Amino acid sequence: MVFPGWEVTRLIPQDVIGGLLTGQYKLYGGVIRWAAGTPNAGQIVAHLLPAGSQMLNLVPGLNFIPGIITSIQLTKLSDQVGILSQTTQQVLQVATGTAVLSGLGLAVSCIGFLAINKKLETIDSKLKDIQKDVKAIQQFLESGERARLFAALDSLLKLDKIPDEHRHTILHNARQTLTEINMRYRELLPNATTIETAMAYEEYFTLTALAQVRCTAELGMLDVAQHEIKEANQIWQTQGQRVAKEILLGEYPERFLASDFVDSVSVSELIEWLDFANAESKRYVWIDDLRRKLDEPWYAKGWVPIMHGGSGLNKNVGIGLEKEQSMVMPSLRKLVARSNVFEGYTAQYDLMVAQNLTPSVFEQRMTVIPESSKVGDYYILEPAKVPAEQAVSTKRRPFLASLGGR
Repeated sequence: MVFPGWEVTRLIPQDVIGGLLTGQYKLYGGVIRWAAGTPNAGQIVAHLLPAGSQMLNLVPGLNFIPGIITSIQLTKLSDQVGILSQTTQQVLQVATGTAVLSGLGLAVSCIGFLAINKKLETIDSKLKDIQKDVKAIQQFLESGERARLFAALDSLLKLDKIPDEHRHTILHNARQTLTEINMRYRELLPNATTIETAMAYEEYFTLTALAQVRCTAELGMLDVAQHEIKEANQIWQTQGQRVAKEILLGEYPERFLASDFVDSVSVSELIEWLDFANAESKRYVWIDDLRRKLDEPWYAKGWVPIMHGGSGLNKNVGIGLEKEQSMVMPSLRKLVARSNVFEGYTAQYDLMVAQNLTPSVFEQRMTVIPESSKVGDYYILEPAKVPAEQAVSTKRRPFLASLGGR
């Protein structure tokens, strides 16, 4: 067994598929867990780990609608084996789509230093395009802080070529630099008031946090890394929800029910956005809330902004349909997907702590799993089944204890 307590399977069990459909379980990036509010909330049901060194370092914002309920129709599948095989593939497709939207990989091991460096280079290029309009970004690009960040990542990229006796020093120094820079963005992100600054600061906070935590883990301080990823996740969730609610959805979230958006934003996706932004799972009740504000199309042609208070459609208030589609909607999709991926990372660090494995050793263990165990580009891990006789023995223990051990 490569990972004690876990076994590799080629199918997601039917009861897990059913749990995903009913809301008993939820897919968080590459981890299936019991959903909040259920008896075993947070307990891990399965890990979906990308096979090999796959890095989903893709640009977020593609028109992918997360949501397993809309993509799996169990009633249309007759053969049970076919059901398990097809639905397993569909769950993995949803997981992959989440990774694409988030701009991150599904596994901690996929967010290695090379992936982080490439992602930052891409972001850096985009920031230069808007620096004239955003003074804070211009100041960052001209600061020594940026140079220190890339110098730290450059040293981490050379770890494989550095003798073991110097590896600890490189990791320690890089971790210190990344921690300092991450603290800077931890301070900047809550004060961001525009889409450009909010999304730029969020990106730098996220990537420096992930790189810092990985340094900590590679140094063998797994308990500290576990604490750091949970803290980073908590900060990210709070700020991601604030950005989504205050800056992206804004004062008039009901505009997304207007005909302007009918072909680009489904009701199920809008619900995902509202659940995330408000940190409250109200699902379709949100639509009833928005219906109380409705009138007709939002950006209607030929209309002049109506100068009165209250809400309602036909007001032509906002940044315009083009920017909604090119900036607001991709940003909301990325934040919702990234929220799930971040939750998945915390679960994966819990697994590494339990297995006492650093991320690099965890990757090495993955290479031992036979190719025949792959499902598409993934390995599926589920808790190892307890032998029947052991299960019976475990069930008897409380009764025997009540009899004084007889």
